[in-house]
Amino acid sequence: MVSKGTTNAAQTAHLLAGATSAGTLSAATSTMLTGSLGPMVIAGAAGVALETITATEVTLVTLLVDASGSIHGAGVENAVREGENALVDAFAQSREKDSVLMALWTFNDDVRVVHAYVPVDDAVRLDSVSYNACGGTKLYDTWCDALAANVAYAQRLRDGGTPTRSVVVVITDGEDCGSRRKASECAALSRDLLRSEQFVLAFVGVGAGTNFAAVAKSMGVPDGCVEVQAQTTPAALRKVFRMVSQSAIRASRGMVTPGANAGFFQP
Repeated sequence: MVSKGTTNAAQTAHLLAGATSAGTLSAATSTMLTGSLGPMVIAGAAGVALETITATEVTLVTLLVDASGSIHGAGVENAVREGENALVDAFAQSREKDSVLMALWTFNDDVRVVHAYVPVDDAVRLDSVSYNACGGTKLYDTWCDALAANVAYAQRLRDGGTPTRSVVVVITDGEDCGSRRKASECAALSRDLLRSEQFVLAFVGVGAGTNFAAVAKSMGVPDGCVEVQAQTTPAALRKVFRMVSQSAIRASRGMVTPGANAGFFQP
């Protein structure tokens, strides 16, 4: 069993306050986050205990996977599972595996933390029990909650003396549906994190029915970190996850510069 750090609402708020003092978050964005500090942020801000980390620096990889009904309708649920499994396997086989901690979220009408930050060998490989697509697409809520959780856990590591970079990638086949958050709130949070030059924020859109470039831009994701696959097919989904794993590994090697000018999907 992996030893995990614990967190609660007060501890998470304290870590976000620390990130604000450090300049990672603006005061306005910090107020927006802590004014609605839900259970998913608290759960997502947990992770492996600091004393068990042996790497001199850490890359936090956060994967946000759409589990809405349109995924089921397109018949690509199994391709999503296979793609996520392949991504975990790619990290497990990389020389950076010991310096990477992974978190996995899924979202539809609900936002779910499958697991917070754990070593690659303990990351969940999605299957028919842990991943079933149905319902809507709380894209904005997931983005804000996951980024807040990432900021809090990263601040915990930095407070403990471990340099930390973050890579957050969302994979979706549709626009937001049902979030309480707005695209403008996503964008404000994204701007803060990109300005800190500690974060790579990436967006993958799958399908031809949505202007994903516009959606990503409205959420504050840089152009060089947006990938669109027009076809919602098993082959396209597998390609998407392969691209994400390759780019995330490059980022963990320091080959992708964090911030607004990151070229996450560039070769």
